[in-house]
Order: sequence, then C-alpha cells, then structure tokens
Amino acid sequence: MKKYFILLLFLSAVFSKAQLLEKTAVNISYRYTGRNVLQAGLEYRWGESYEGSIIIGPSLLYTRVNETNKFIPEININLLRAGLLMGISGNPYSVEPRIGVSLFNAVFLNTGYAFPIHREKYFKGITFGIQFNIAPKHSKFYDKLKVM
Repeated sequence: MKKYFILLLFLSAVFSKAQLLEKTAVNISYRYTGRNVLQAGLEYRWGESYEGSIIIGPSLLYTRVNETNKFIPEININLLRAGLLMGISGNPYSVEPRIGVSLFNAVFLNTGYAFPIHREKYFKGITFGIQFNIAPKHSKFYDKLKVM
C-alpha cells in the first residue's frame, strides 16, 4: 500500500506544472468485471493528434465484496488512434487488456478480459465499461471536431 501512496505523490508532483494540467482530465466510469465496479481517477494525454496519442492515469475502484466495501488502486495505459482505443489496466487482483472506441476523448466505450493474478479472484472474465472524462473548458485533452 505504501507503494501506491508514493506513486500518487510522484504523480501529483508531475501534474503540478500548468502545462501538464491542460492535458489532464478527471475520469468517472462504470465497469463490469465479474462484478459491478465504480471507478474515479485522473487521465493524462500525451500527444495532441487524432492519429495517435497515449493516455495514462491512476484511479481508484470501488466495489462490494462479501458485504464489505473495497477500494482498490489501479493504473491504466491506453493507446488512441483514429477513435479506436487499445489499452491495459492493472490492479493487485487482475490485469485487464481492453479494446474500444473513443468519442472525442470525452467518452470511452470498452470491453476486455480480466485475468486474475491473486488467489482471491475478485475480477475475472469478460468485461465492459463506459468512462466519462471531465476536463476544463479550454483543455487540450479532448479531440477537436474537424469540419470540412
């Protein structure tokens, strides 16, 4: 657990520069990974091109397991190319490769498969989810609509 706090501290130092905040968004999502999961976190976009950019970020998962609340840290990385999304996320209980579509980087629709890596298999099997990215008004996180 100590490693995750160090990671969050490191990421907060990285995001403290104003230029980096222009490409950062807050994400809120729902996923089904063998159970219902709510997720909230940060996303940072490398690259401004519609033809290709990388989005990474830490997040926190919330789910109920055996009548108790569980908060689980997660890290993800996504490659965006022409509206298509390919990525992977990892937490202490599973690794999940995923594919999907991006709508102007504001909404991600994705599906994948959760491979359990812990003896307690909280997350396993086919997954699907929807993610909403919320960024400031003049952010460079969203894709621009090109009108011909």
